[in-house]
Amino acid sequence: MLKRLVLAVSVAVLFNVTAAQAAVDFIYPTQNSSVSTSGHLIFKLNQNDISSLRITLNGIAGAPVDVGMPEYRKLFQDFFIAQSLWDVGANKVVVDLFKGGQKVETASLSVYYLPDGSSQKIPPEYSPVSMHRPENEKLCQSCHNMNPTPAQMNSSLEKENPCYACHKKMLSVKYVHGPAGTYSCGYCHSSKGNPKHAVAKRGAALCYECHADMAVQVKKKKFVHGPVEAGMCESCHDAHGSQNESQLIKPINELCLSCHGHIRTQKHVVMTTTGEGHPLSGKKDPLRTASGKDMSCVSCHLPHGGSVRYFFFNNQEDRMMLCQACHNK
Repeated sequence: MLKRLVLAVSVAVLFNVTAAQAAVDFIYPTQNSSVSTSGHLIFKLNQNDISSLRITLNGIAGAPVDVGMPEYRKLFQDFFIAQSLWDVGANKVVVDLFKGGQKVETASLSVYYLPDGSSQKIPPEYSPVSMHRPENEKLCQSCHNMNPTPAQMNSSLEKENPCYACHKKMLSVKYVHGPAGTYSCGYCHSSKGNPKHAVAKRGAALCYECHADMAVQVKKKKFVHGPVEAGMCESCHDAHGSQNESQLIKPINELCLSCHGHIRTQKHVVMTTTGEGHPLSGKKDPLRTASGKDMSCVSCHLPHGGSVRYFFFNNQEDRMMLCQACHNK
């Protein structure tokens, strides 16, 4: 996966804190912390004469960044803000500091990234961390509204909603969840949450407040997909948006096979005349010709559940009848 660290030049941060002895103070994330979103990397430079820096993420080095320019110092003073794409699991950040082209110091950070809804466990040496802690918000409040009203958190105007300035990146995707797309942040997030701005509920307990029709459908199904039965909506869907239809956290087949991996190692359903199993992709879906979509797991299976085992899309208990939906010769 290509790693990118993009300087968030649109965020002007004027911080006033006491310099520490370390070359770099990591503000967010902190050392040996865990995060559930691929968001910001923020740290403070403790030497005023640093002219440039270079960040290496998981062994891939970025281009040098000139932090000694007067324009940079006027906007950011001695702070650096980047937007990062973490790999799932352990991530190592190395910051090399330069004076006049000569490397003078190096600082490193270990961060564990695990998206919301994952069934994996975070290793015990990592602790969850939130950016919206009192000591951090004090650093931001000279430029940012850190205590917005509910009306401001739900304002659809970018200049009025304080969440947008730092979190707009999560909306730069093809499929955006409705409340996120209209900046209705306060509908799910609360300034009284613990930690601050955390959602009060998770999974189906929150999602069904809007998607009540789905709750009704699930109750009527005889067979329910495990994550749906457990209310783990975020195990498949991103609450803000993604590059995949229905805001899936991965492309359909990749998502399904991340749990049902045994399908990769066997002939699926039948062995065809070519010696292969039934195609899972690479061919147009004969039942969705109007959309031009390729075949995928959901060509035959309903993702949330159904009236028959294996969640066949037309609720056919007879597999041959299922096949005849496409093979109707």
